[in-house]
Amino acid sequence: MIISHHHRFIFVKTHKTAGSSLEVALAQECQGNDIVSHMEDNIGNGTPRNYGPDSWLGPAYNSSKYVRKVVGRHSPLLGAFYYEHMPAARIRELVGDDVWDSYFTFCFERNPWDKAVSYYLWKQYGQGRAMPSFGDYVEKKPHRLPRDAQLYFDGDDVLVDRVFEFRELGAALEELRGHLNLELPEPLPGEKTGVARERKHYREYYDEHSKARIADLFSREIALMGYQFDD
Repeated sequence: MIISHHHRFIFVKTHKTAGSSLEVALAQECQGNDIVSHMEDNIGNGTPRNYGPDSWLGPAYNSSKYVRKVVGRHSPLLGAFYYEHMPAARIRELVGDDVWDSYFTFCFERNPWDKAVSYYLWKQYGQGRAMPSFGDYVEKKPHRLPRDAQLYFDGDDVLVDRVFEFRELGAALEELRGHLNLELPEPLPGEKTGVARERKHYREYYDEHSKARIADLFSREIALMGYQFDD
C-alpha cells in the first residue's frame, strides 16, 4: 500500500498481482512524506516509511506479536496505521475524502481461477506450509482465499479510479508513467518470484465443483473484469 503525496496517487495492493514488485518500484518514486507500508522482509531496509501506528501504542504493536493478536489493525488505540493489503475504504477513512477524491487511486486484479492456484502454491512452496489438496482448500477455507474485491469494493461499488488487469502489466506501467510522471522500470523488480517452477496450467487444478465455488466466491471480480475460466 502506498500513498504518494508527491505524485498524488494511492496504490491499493492486492494479492498475487505482482503487487510486491509494484510496491518496490513505486516506492523508489516516493518522497520523504509519502506513506509506504512494510512487507514481510523489508522493515529494516529503509523503503517502508510513515506507516505508523502513530499512537503511543505504535512501537509495542510493531515489535510484539502478542500485542498484534490482541489489538486489531483498525483499533482506535493505534491511531493511523497503514498496512500491506489494506482496504480502500479504510485508507479513505484515514486520509479523508478530499485526498482520496483528488488522488489517482488504483489496484490490479487477476483471473480468480488463476489467482487462487497461484496463492495456494505460494502458501505451499513460498511459505513452506502444509496444505490440504487444492480442492479441499477451496471448499473448506474460503476465508483464506485472496478475495480482493473486499479491498477495493464497497458493496457493489468500486472505490478506486482504475482496476488494471494483471496480464496487461506492460500497458498498465506505460499508463502509470504517463499519467503520474513516473519512471517505472520494466521489467519490475522480481519480488516473490520463482515459486512452483513446475506449475501446471491453472485449469488442471480444478474439477467442476471447485470451478463453480471460485465463480461464486469471486463473483464481483468476475463481473467487473469479465473473467472466464478458460482465459
